[in-house]
Amino acid sequence: KDLNLTIALACRDELKRHGVRVVMGRDKDVDRTSGEVISICNSCGAELAVDIHNNAGKGDGAEVYYYSGGGESLELANAVLAEIVKLGQNSRGVKTKLSDNGTDYYYFVRDTNCPAVIVECAFVDNREDMKIIDTKAEQQAMGKAIAKGILKMLGVAYKDESTEKASV
Repeated sequence: KDLNLTIALACRDELKRHGVRVVMGRDKDVDRTSGEVISICNSCGAELAVDIHNNAGKGDGAEVYYYSGGGESLELANAVLAEIVKLGQNSRGVKTKLSDNGTDYYYFVRDTNCPAVIVECAFVDNREDMKIIDTKAEQQAMGKAIAKGILKMLGVAYKDESTEKASV
């Protein structure tokens, strides 16, 4: 949970640096149910929703789950995963998961009112996979990569920090 939060805060900071309004389900170490997070998302009028996690289960790589109806959720998933891969992380692809009744398995992508994705950055039980996010700087880079995918989806041009500082 600490790793997820560090990545999420870096993503938030990068989005805010680009003038994007960000509402988070949690910005400190608190427990919230999926229902509470979805309620926060739906009540704020979000254009997009991104849930940031890390995997376990002996796999490797990043994967992004999107709403099975596709559309902007699929576009967002592809944009985010493309940026994560640029960090050197393996891609497990963009995916959907359905329940036995044919609806989306994950509450977050199913019950949010806007295009939503779940980002799984790495497998915490894979030593090689963790090398992509085992330092604070790498966690911040992962958060920025996710933000770059979101910015692309929002049609906001990415501003490199070094270019931004040079023009001040």
